[in-house]
Amino acid sequence: MDKHTADSLISQYRNKIFGFALSKLRDYSQAEELAAEISCQTYLSFLRADNIPNPDGYVYRISKNVLANFLKKEKGAYSEDISQLSIPHYDDTQEKLENIETLNRLRSEIGYLTRRQRTIVYMFYYEKKTVSQIASALGISSGTVKWHLSDARTTLKEGIEMNENPTASVNPIKFISMGHDGSPGTTGDTSNIFNTRLKQNIAFSCYWKSKTIEEIARELSVPVSYVSDEMKILEEYGYIDRQDKSANPKYLTNMYITDERLFDSSESKLCQQAAEYLAENFYTKVLADFDSSEDCYGFKCDGNDRNFMKYNLIMLCHRFLFEAYDNNVYDKFSVKRPDGGDFIAQATVSDDCRQPQDNIPKPEYWCCGYMTRNHRISQATDSDTKNIEELCSIQINCKFTDRDGGWRENEWQDWASLYKFVTEGKDSLYHEEYKRICDKGYIFEDRNQVMTLESDSDDQWNIIRDHILQKIAVPHEIKEYSDEFDRKIYEINRKNYPPHMQELVKAYSKGGLMSGQIIPRVTDALLKKGLLQPLTPQQKKAVFSVMVYKMPL
Repeated sequence: MDKHTADSLISQYRNKIFGFALSKLRDYSQAEELAAEISCQTYLSFLRADNIPNPDGYVYRISKNVLANFLKKEKGAYSEDISQLSIPHYDDTQEKLENIETLNRLRSEIGYLTRRQRTIVYMFYYEKKTVSQIASALGISSGTVKWHLSDARTTLKEGIEMNENPTASVNPIKFISMGHDGSPGTTGDTSNIFNTRLKQNIAFSCYWKSKTIEEIARELSVPVSYVSDEMKILEEYGYIDRQDKSANPKYLTNMYITDERLFDSSESKLCQQAAEYLAENFYTKVLADFDSSEDCYGFKCDGNDRNFMKYNLIMLCHRFLFEAYDNNVYDKFSVKRPDGGDFIAQATVSDDCRQPQDNIPKPEYWCCGYMTRNHRISQATDSDTKNIEELCSIQINCKFTDRDGGWRENEWQDWASLYKFVTEGKDSLYHEEYKRICDKGYIFEDRNQVMTLESDSDDQWNIIRDHILQKIAVPHEIKEYSDEFDRKIYEINRKNYPPHMQELVKAYSKGGLMSGQIIPRVTDALLKKGLLQPLTPQQKKAVFSVMVYKMPL
């Protein structure tokens, strides 16, 4: 059979083949892979055959045979590699664009390819990756990549060279992490609202430049009504702001979105240098002074293990000694949400080419950031009822902790339970709350494992800050290093954020040494120097957690 006839025939069966695959596997991703293999085998058979009296039956028999081999392969018994097959229809040559009308049609058509085909087309034509590189990145065979390219080129009309300026419809972004700086409301935080990729792409579309709903819809290749519906909730909760009151207003995203595709290793290297500098020039003395103190600076925990307490001291040093945050900027950018939330929304962006898997591993020096909780009780007086802050807590999660759930599991009720345990004993707790803080590792064998500090003040935050500042002095050269570090961080970051975020970028670059990602790096450096010793499994559940409290009257 000649190539033209084979091309026409396989195009007729493309949808039927995918329907067959989906009916057999009931999984969209696997069905795409099976359909690609069936189409590949069928197309090769068409090219070899002279005459096919019954194409329906012919394609059905091939489909059944490929399905059987596919299922065997899933069980580890299938050894044939279709990467060894030759596909005449596939051609590495990118032919020249003939007219602008074809290009405009291409832009529209790419958005309607399957997710896998869009990813492969984008990686091959825009990122100039080879077939073998794409196969390795996506975990599929080179033959499957070739087939998808071939099938996509048939759909898009063979011989069109891809444009160098792809839109979001070709390679949509996704939020690979989401969080907040402030207090979440009853609805939750960023991750609760941005639970679909459409919302994520809408927000990113109008992040660098304000756009109308129609402009966003065209960029995403979705109906205007889809964007309009999602925009209502995003505007209501303050993630996207309307820029004018016209009949066709423009919108601008009010979030701190970090595009990980724009960053190189410069910031990571700078943070690593800072960690090693601080370990050598600051923490060597800090930890030696702590060792020589008679009362562990007033901190307590079960056994008063000084090694364990040093980990927590490092967290407190970074949180309070290097603080240079501009609260006025925070107040300016933090948004009061309809559900009571008051925070700066944050997200990190990538795409399918760079992050093809759903389960993205955390970087080695990840850190969730400082999680703070306050607990207040009401006290009646002769003239009034006032709130008295009885305790506050601070905690981070990182590679050295054994805690799941992030800020959602850092509940103030647990700290209130621990406070009652410390001040009133085990009998003051209900069975359920006692079991919960035991399961979390805050209590072990009826002993408190969290490092605590008792104060006689109602203002716990000022107490812990002043307490650290009284015990530990920051040398002038360390302050100068901190200022220079902030300047370098800002220079690295400023180009990767839009103009309306520059003030916040600069604010976040101040006090950079208090950043959560510095703490695990410093800890690693101190472990290598022998100034810290590894934690026990039990200690990992309670480390990097501090509670400051006032004894009840």
